[in-house]
Amino acid sequence: MAEPIVVYLWRLLIALGLGAVVGLERELAGKPAGLRTNILMCVGSCLFMIISVEIARSTGGRADPGRIAAQVVTGVGFLCAGTIMRSRFSVSGLTTAATLWVLSALGLAVGAGYEILAVTGAAVITVTLIVIRRVEVAIHRFHSDHIVQLVLERRTGMVATTLQVFTKMKIHAAVHEVTFRDDSWYVTIEYDTSRRSHERLIRELSDLEGVTSVTEIRSSF
Repeated sequence: MAEPIVVYLWRLLIALGLGAVVGLERELAGKPAGLRTNILMCVGSCLFMIISVEIARSTGGRADPGRIAAQVVTGVGFLCAGTIMRSRFSVSGLTTAATLWVLSALGLAVGAGYEILAVTGAAVITVTLIVIRRVEVAIHRFHSDHIVQLVLERRTGMVATTLQVFTKMKIHAAVHEVTFRDDSWYVTIEYDTSRRSHERLIRELSDLEGVTSVTEIRSSF
């Protein structure tokens, strides 16, 4: 016997609310998958699960209600892969992809009738996104990853002189690329250090004779 339509409407509304809660955090964080994306993801997953349950019920239990749900997990996985962007020196969108993936699980849980489990999961996800981000900010004060590009004048030994600044400050650096164009050296360097050391390093590099410019390509602060 099918559930009353009001039960399904209630589940869809719960899914909408859970998607909105998680989506609001993503929206405030300035992420590309914000409020609307997360709401649609959660409501859509819930609807697919409701359909799965009803198909199984209408066939007297001969149909597997998990088949459509399994396809949702696979489909969302492909969608999440599209949110991961890899640039030359960094990868972004991993948290957004993971959020969308786990949000589909919340929708499936609500659609299957496990509202309390879904609400608990949404609370855990939201707290994780908010609290852990603050923990990461605190950690990055003492240790963070940076990539800078230096433009150096055409002088003999200029690249080595610049790297001596890192050695003097006891900062381990990896040189990714050294090119010569427009009568200047372009050096791309990656290193890990604290916020204070990073700021001091940028000042020393900028003040170094022969350094035309210092550009931060990536900073995890």
